[in-house]
Amino acid sequence: MQFETFTQIYGYTFQREFKKNIEIRRYDSNDYILKVGEAITGLYFLLEGKYYVSSPEITGKELLLRYCQKPAIMGDVEIFQNCLVQSNCIAAETCQLLFVPYALYEQHLKYDSAFTQLLLQELAYKLRTCTISSRVNALSSVSTRLAAYLCTIESTSLFKEYIMTNTLDEVASLIGTTKRHLNRVLKQWSDAGIIQRKEEMIQIINWSKIEEISENVRFE
Repeated sequence: MQFETFTQIYGYTFQREFKKNIEIRRYDSNDYILKVGEAITGLYFLLEGKYYVSSPEITGKELLLRYCQKPAIMGDVEIFQNCLVQSNCIAAETCQLLFVPYALYEQHLKYDSAFTQLLLQELAYKLRTCTISSRVNALSSVSTRLAAYLCTIESTSLFKEYIMTNTLDEVASLIGTTKRHLNRVLKQWSDAGIIQRKEEMIQIINWSKIEEISENVRFE
């Protein structure tokens, strides 16, 4: 069944003799799928769920690059470049992935033009989205970045119509700002009636205004 799902999503069918070497892997929310600095052992194809990609900074914090839904591939950059994992890939919700070992790719799939085309399409998509993310992080206001972040995660299990105040440090780090600056933005939103603070949570009252502030920017 998983191979049928893979074909429906990615438009590629593995030869029967290859299937015995391919695994289905499951990751729960907040599990690391790939970590910066690790050696890549194969290619990962998302079948179900959603994950996010972040880049560690010299401060020890992480900068959000994008959220990924199917179709999405991990390990392609590292295999083409013959390098260690370049970004952290973390499950935003329960994820199911099809894993193709490096040996299978190197011995067989590397010479399959249809499979190579699939990887090249993914690389082109990553180049475009990373360029957008870089521009957003460099040029957009904190207010826009926060609104874009909220709109991006709206469909994931991480989002329940509110922000827990004990996660503000993490959110600030992901969108490239400080907790103090984030609190200033949240106060402005509270004064404008966009959000409401309730003890240890911040509830979003006016979603249409959040979408307007986001300027159609998304981390995906």
